[in-house]
Amino acid sequence: MTTLQRRVVLGAIVLLALALRLHGIQYGLPAVYNPDEVAIMARALSFAKGTLNPHNFLYPTLYFYVLFGWVGAYLGFVWLTGGVASVAALQQLYFADPTGIYTAGRVLGALFGALCVPAIFVLGRRLFDVHAGLAAAVFVAVAPLAVRDSHYVKHDIPATLAVVMAYVAITRIWPRFPATEPTRGAAGTERERVKAASRGAGGPDVQRNDVLVAGAACGVAFSTHYYCIFLALPLAWAIVLRWREAGWRVVVRHLFTAAAASAVLFLALSPFLIVEPLNALRDITANRQIVIDRAVQSGAFAPAQRYLDILWTDSLGRTVVALGAAGAGWMLVTAPSRAILLLLFPAAFFAFIVNTVPASRYLNPVVPFVALFAAWALRRLALTFRAPVTTFWIVAVACAVPPLAHSVRTGQFFRMEDTRAQAERFVEEYIPPGATVLIQPYSVVLNPSREALVDALIRNLGTADAASTKYRIQLGLQPYPQPGYRVLWLGRGGLDADKIYVDPAEVWAGDGLRRLRELGVAYVILKRYNTLDPEITRLSAELAARGRLIAAFSPYRPGIPATERAGIDPFLHNTDTRIDDALERPGPPLEIWQLEWP
Repeated sequence: MTTLQRRVVLGAIVLLALALRLHGIQYGLPAVYNPDEVAIMARALSFAKGTLNPHNFLYPTLYFYVLFGWVGAYLGFVWLTGGVASVAALQQLYFADPTGIYTAGRVLGALFGALCVPAIFVLGRRLFDVHAGLAAAVFVAVAPLAVRDSHYVKHDIPATLAVVMAYVAITRIWPRFPATEPTRGAAGTERERVKAASRGAGGPDVQRNDVLVAGAACGVAFSTHYYCIFLALPLAWAIVLRWREAGWRVVVRHLFTAAAASAVLFLALSPFLIVEPLNALRDITANRQIVIDRAVQSGAFAPAQRYLDILWTDSLGRTVVALGAAGAGWMLVTAPSRAILLLLFPAAFFAFIVNTVPASRYLNPVVPFVALFAAWALRRLALTFRAPVTTFWIVAVACAVPPLAHSVRTGQFFRMEDTRAQAERFVEEYIPPGATVLIQPYSVVLNPSREALVDALIRNLGTADAASTKYRIQLGLQPYPQPGYRVLWLGRGGLDADKIYVDPAEVWAGDGLRRLRELGVAYVILKRYNTLDPEITRLSAELAARGRLIAAFSPYRPGIPATERAGIDPFLHNTDTRIDDALERPGPPLEIWQLEWP
């Protein structure tokens, strides 16, 4: 394959990857149904206040800075092209119609996801050969998990790109082998090549630069997400194998250089961790309690089976995953040093995440390595049986077709109107503005009236004058978004100053729904799940006895029996549920009840 042909093929694969990731990118907007997107975007845009200190360290800050710069560039373009009349109007976009802002943020995620394709190609070409690199690129381009999560304003896809780029930098240290090395005695051949590489390949300055670049790349990854710290393992392994023949003093010196470069880049890109170390420790500890401590209550590694199920069914397609597992085992036998290099990060990372509350997005950094092992196994089989390159590519494309179809369906699914959007449209058409509506968190997005917003701020802050810039801008919108409602939230409280919560225990204090009557609730919007919530079940029974069901919305395809629906969870964007064929659209089942008080 000539250089031009390789570039054309790689370009086509990258364009395919980008198209899949942009398909359905504006799902739900202007409503945002993934609460993580709201929190991340709000934190990134908070830098516009004039400080780069996030005052929150659940994540390192590099991605927030990049997102802030990217969205800022988009808003600058809107202003320069006359999309808004003033800077003040530009600020109000976030509250009046955030569609453009979130689209820009999601497009950044799609670009990061597409860039994983040429990055994995470079890594595969360096460690194997051009054909293996291109096959790995194809597998990553169509991977359903990577395609789905590239639609979100989240850290996992940028972190995945950072991990792959760090591995590319590590290959500056690691000796490179062609895929055509003989299978017999491959382990011995590899040891001989490692020794030769450790004795030659560049002078001291070149070697030191290689270590600096690799260490710096790992620091960048670590500043994207804390879990990238596991890159220290392959970095150290590559250094040890490269210079162990030169003696341990040389090895230790290069390890120290790599660690220093990594630390400097990490702290340079997340500098306020040094400024507020106690707050950082507090946030990291709180995150551990939420993500890890809850997961291991039933024992260490308890979520492992769930993660394996996700990896098998929803990550790259079962054929590619099976090839990846076989390739990892085969490489451990024939080229153990290389296999260990490629396994150190994903194995350590997987051992970590299987002690967390299951979230399919955590598996994204594992996807490129499964693709690499699968591509290598396919290439080795072709070389072993002397199959033509054409045959190799026919099999590779055949392996990519099922995940490609899955990814196309994901984009189509995201384009379907969410049940919460359907319910919102019904409310705006049939429920009079100003009515009091009781909803649950992560349910229908209703616009609070100006009076309701002021009421919530007074209840939570004592006075509306104490509201943050965010709420002052929202109150100052001219014209104020319509229709607006007095929205109450069924729950035990939260940190949002703009929400008034009704404790479920209050609802049952006294006679039935008396508390809702006292609050003036005229409508209740209930979410339904397959797992019964006793409080919601009781509320539902009261509503059935004393209310009137005026609308219901279901995410399931028509004709799906109730018994089958009971075993299929709805897809909500921020959970680990899969997009089942029985689902027609995202969102939970919803019911809208009207209460008619005498």
